[in-house]
Amino acid sequence: RINHRDQIAYKVRIPDIDDQSEFWICCSNFKVTTAAAEPFEDERPAPRVAAAQRATGATNDLRGTFENVQNNIGRGATAEDIQALRDQGITVDNEDAAPENTVAPTAAETAAQVGEWFTPNTCPRKADGNIRDMEGGWNNFRWSQIAGMSELDLFRMCFPEEYIRDTIIPETNKNINGENIDLQEFYVWLGCHFFMACFEGISDRRDWWSTKPVSMFEGAPFRLNEYMSLTRFKNICSAMRYTDEELPSFLDRFHDVRKILIAFNDHYGMNYSPSWMNTLDESMNSWPDKHCPGFMCVPRKPHPFGNEYHSIADGDQGRPIMWRIKLQEGKDRPKKADGTWAFPSEFEQQHSKTAVLMLEMTKPIHNSGRVVTMDSGFCVTVGILAQHNYGVYGQALIKKRGRYWPRGVPGDQIDTYFADKQIGYTETLRQVIDGQQFLIHCTKEEKYVTKLMSTHGLINEVADHPTYRQVQGQWMSYKYTEPISRHRKAAHWVDDVNNRRHDPIGLEDVWGTKWWPDRQFTFLCSVAEANACNSRARGRKLPAEPQLTFRRQLAKGMLENQLDGDGNCPNSPVRLRRRARPSLDQQHQLLTRKTFTGSWNSEARTWATVKTAYLKTQCKTCKFECRTYCSCKKEVTMCYKCWGEHKPCRDITY
Repeated sequence: RINHRDQIAYKVRIPDIDDQSEFWICCSNFKVTTAAAEPFEDERPAPRVAAAQRATGATNDLRGTFENVQNNIGRGATAEDIQALRDQGITVDNEDAAPENTVAPTAAETAAQVGEWFTPNTCPRKADGNIRDMEGGWNNFRWSQIAGMSELDLFRMCFPEEYIRDTIIPETNKNINGENIDLQEFYVWLGCHFFMACFEGISDRRDWWSTKPVSMFEGAPFRLNEYMSLTRFKNICSAMRYTDEELPSFLDRFHDVRKILIAFNDHYGMNYSPSWMNTLDESMNSWPDKHCPGFMCVPRKPHPFGNEYHSIADGDQGRPIMWRIKLQEGKDRPKKADGTWAFPSEFEQQHSKTAVLMLEMTKPIHNSGRVVTMDSGFCVTVGILAQHNYGVYGQALIKKRGRYWPRGVPGDQIDTYFADKQIGYTETLRQVIDGQQFLIHCTKEEKYVTKLMSTHGLINEVADHPTYRQVQGQWMSYKYTEPISRHRKAAHWVDDVNNRRHDPIGLEDVWGTKWWPDRQFTFLCSVAEANACNSRARGRKLPAEPQLTFRRQLAKGMLENQLDGDGNCPNSPVRLRRRARPSLDQQHQLLTRKTFTGSWNSEARTWATVKTAYLKTQCKTCKFECRTYCSCKKEVTMCYKCWGEHKPCRDITY
């Protein structure tokens, strides 16, 4: 308030006054006639550094932080916030038309014949005897095997563990403070994250290692000290690296995660065969810092701010598995010094932007005859035709985004043709574009016409997929046709995986970090976790268990794992963290060895097997022969008299 009134003012500093005083000047009384030649010292631009140095240098100090990055976006995805982000040059995906559909149709296209209406009686996909409707499956495991696998084994199946062994662990060991980590300890570290993500309301992760007694009303409900110390946990977090690639000469803001994203897709490409039916959609990885690489706003998503991943999933038995992802780089996509793309796509020379994306996402299933259904963001005619040329049968829901219908879709003529048709009436519009059959399957609804573009399909009714509508107070029903039935069943598969990632507790919500690559690693872990849970459900042919139930058992398996460097699991008891000294309040129990056992092998952590059932050994103190020992040190035979007088041994290790 200035002069007792609310006024718009500039907040400035006057260079002649060097006491850092701030002044408020009403806009009506302030005018810049000549800009200052030199800015204030604290506002002087930082000296330019090499592009590669700018790519990662600023993030090094953020590794190992327990707090999340500060929100610098705004209150939410309101219209004002979205416009403000657009003004700042940030990409907003707000149901905008694909770039191929933003151009007005030419006069020749407008004057051309709409096409012919008909009922298809042949389908090029069904006519091909080499194409079958095969269910998805893992190449190295039968579903009957998967049904009996543990949570940890399922996660290892769904995550590129070879990349952990070959890249993440060696690079982390180059920077770690303390002993090198191995695969067993890496999973213990990861298990700490998953276990913490089973509980909400613990804002400080240090509470999980607190020395205070567990309280019902504050702090964490459990302690992780027996598996890993807080210092070790922090050291691993600070040393974590996700790539072994050298920094390029150009600016690549995605350098730290580019290789692991490729490894994730390669893992599924080699180990998983998708089902005949798939869906392509978007996923969001939340991150509240608008200065991160590839930051986008997608208002229609439950988590609208962060990084957008295009994702493809199949969904046999209604249990989807996401088998390919692609991080949208947007304006941060790196270029070389000569202006060319640093990482070009093999499809960019011949296809448009959206068509390239559609081909990239379906690359592992090219020439397989599989079906991919998509929402209206992919209703690009040239993209559907390009997929057909690569042996993939795509179909996309058609909507008018912006001023124009998609190229090749006479939407207004279709609506006019169906104006007097009954609800549920279905017919197909056939056109020939670039010598290829192009179909638009249409079904009349009460207020609109559902349209699907494709190059295949019949409009036969699906007997077990009815739908109901209330028209003028009366209920009516009709059965979906094949193309629309497939889309209705598959359209939510990617969303189902994302719902499991976030509900009820998202891994990224608990994994506090200020280092952006950590959040991308979290995304991959959460996708693998959801895939593991749904894989078990497919194997058992039962509904998938609650994600939180699966996660707690997965965390237990990680914390108690006994994997060696090659990923094998020897048959031995759980190896807990070694303690420097035992607790003085340690429980001492007098125990008796089992029959046919001899001395205790501390390396193998098991009893030696002998032929005598009740073999006795001498008490270390009084030489009395017995089979008893104290729980504090199994290798020392101790009679009941000496046990009552002995003190805690200071050289005990666990």
